[in-house]
Amino acid sequence: MSALMKTEAIKTRTGTAVRERGAARVDEIIQATKKILVDDGLANLSTRRVARELGISIGNLHYYFSTKNDLLQAVIEDVIRGYDEEFEREAKLFPNAPRKRIEAFLRYLIADAKKPEVRAFFYQLWGMSVQNEFAADLRDKAYNRFTDMMVDMLAPLHPERSSGELKLLAMGVNTAIEGLHVTFGLGKEMLEQYPDMEELLFQQIMRNIDYGYFNT
Repeated sequence: MSALMKTEAIKTRTGTAVRERGAARVDEIIQATKKILVDDGLANLSTRRVARELGISIGNLHYYFSTKNDLLQAVIEDVIRGYDEEFEREAKLFPNAPRKRIEAFLRYLIADAKKPEVRAFFYQLWGMSVQNEFAADLRDKAYNRFTDMMVDMLAPLHPERSSGELKLLAMGVNTAIEGLHVTFGLGKEMLEQYPDMEELLFQQIMRNIDYGYFNT
């Protein structure tokens, strides 16, 4: 290998390392921002607070995210990406079984709603979107994506239905899941009185998907 080729190879490896470190830093910032939102709310979120939590300079953080809105957008996109990845995982597990695919995804969403940090995040999203137009736009982006994901799962089960009908059914499914966030937030003692709540909701959603809406 010539000296020039060796130099270029070193530059490539160094550049890759820099990009990887940059990606890792971005992820650290996003996760720190999410934790502040969940633990302390939007009122306590600022780029300075995130930088302090990570032990980095405000200038370093602003290199990646200039404003609080930039942070919020990155967090929402990260959350959407997580659900997209789960959607893709279920699609690969059940490539030729659309009903099993949507069943697996629904069980994932129901289990996800049981996590306190997930509920806290969505409570914050709903709350800040009431008076914050930018947050409202992010909320709409998130739920439009959730609806699209559900439509993609429902379409193979009802190929004869229009896109409008599928979207309405998808919104009904998502509404049921969002309601579960509120129910699970009522507290452990209350939920222990109804150990079959998850299975009941799952069966109700599947009945609605199979028969309910289109046969009314």
